[in-house]
Amino acid sequence: MVAGGFGVGKTTLIGSVSEVRPLRMEEPITQASAGVDDLRGTPHKTTTTVAMDFGRIHMAGGRIALYLFGLPGQSRFQPLWEDLAEGALGCLVLADTRDLDASHDALGLLDSAGIPY
Repeated sequence: MVAGGFGVGKTTLIGSVSEVRPLRMEEPITQASAGVDDLRGTPHKTTTTVAMDFGRIHMAGGRIALYLFGLPGQSRFQPLWEDLAEGALGCLVLADTRDLDASHDALGLLDSAGIPY
């Protein structure tokens, strides 16, 4: 899994490292969501992940496939996080140094589920 706060770069990371064309579930940011999602620090962000991102990379000479599930950064999607965490072996947590508190929701979920990060 790849987790972190809103706008921290989860979609960008998966798109950059995936060996396959990443599956993205993004929608335009509307006036309604702009009032809910904190756009400070991301003034040029025009879309937001509404379900998850998915990519894949191989390691160990191709013997190990690592599936990357990017969690949406908004706390209103926490029920989805729990479903995607089922069976996860670990998680990469991206933290925005401008807003470290935004990573606390993801860290709490991982701690309670016993998933290493």
